[in-house]
Amino acid sequence: MDDGAKPDESSIAEREAAALARVVHTVRTMVREGGCAWHEEQTHESLTRFLVEETAEFIDAIERELPASEVSSELGDVLYQVIFHAAIAERDGEGYDIETVANLLNEKLVARHPHVFGDRGYMSVDELHAEWEQLKEDAAGEKRGTRGPLDGIPAGMPTLARAAKVVDRLQRAGRIDPSAADGHPEDPFAAVIGPDGRRLAEVGIGDAMLALVTRANHAGVDPDRALRLAVDRLAARALHSAP
Repeated sequence: MDDGAKPDESSIAEREAAALARVVHTVRTMVREGGCAWHEEQTHESLTRFLVEETAEFIDAIERELPASEVSSELGDVLYQVIFHAAIAERDGEGYDIETVANLLNEKLVARHPHVFGDRGYMSVDELHAEWEQLKEDAAGEKRGTRGPLDGIPAGMPTLARAAKVVDRLQRAGRIDPSAADGHPEDPFAAVIGPDGRRLAEVGIGDAMLALVTRANHAGVDPDRALRLAVDRLAARALHSAP
């Protein structure tokens, strides 16, 4: 037997399909009438906090570099939430189920990656960013170039994550230049993170952010609100300036 032989992809696909079918059947059984009383009571709204918690636990497992068995278990809990929501939708006649969710996801992935599944050929990351925005416009039936840099960013995102998303979008749209402050005498973090904006020290950034939170608490300022307002000001300035 050739130890270097490639695994049988069809066999792997069959095992994956069987494993997913088993867990989908398990969740469906718990959600349906006569299954589990707790599961029967749940709604999309009641499960929201669990989805957030399970996602946080998965992220924590990654960042703590836990063993693969523990990371995969936490990822399984995230998958459980996806299947749970789909089972609720199926049970309550909302017009979709796990098959619908999977098919729509696959269609979206294939449509948004023509450089992989079409004839576009290999593309650089910068080219992909531009292509991605155009494909989203096409999918939404929007005219090319009409999509705003910040369109589609959920207002309910955690404040820090939303701030990072807004900055990333504005930077890609050419509305801001995060590197412009590097080495500037008025840059409050220059001494902490160093002059090279491409190699920001994670520890330095974390310490600087924690110091700001500490100062905010001491001053009686809600740091979450302060950041939300700062992001809004940045977005307003960037979007109203010439591109």
